[in-house]
Amino acid sequence: MQPNTNRSRNNPEKYLKYFTLFMCLVYPVLGLFIMLSDNTQIALSQNYKTILGTMLMAYGVLRFYRAYKKYFPKEYPDENS
Repeated sequence: MQPNTNRSRNNPEKYLKYFTLFMCLVYPVLGLFIMLSDNTQIALSQNYKTILGTMLMAYGVLRFYRAYKKYFPKEYPDENS
């Protein structure tokens, strides 16, 4: 029996990585949109919009940090070599 060579193309982990990185961009952009929108677009006071936008941007940065550590780990040289 031959090994399955199509396995790398159908790997859902690869698509999850790209989706996670895409969402890392969406959250800060959404936060900026909320912070810079006027009252006709989003009916919140400016203080609440600033707080919500800052939280979304911080969450996007946190997601990027966690995704970077998960999908791009550092390779340390083996100490026994």
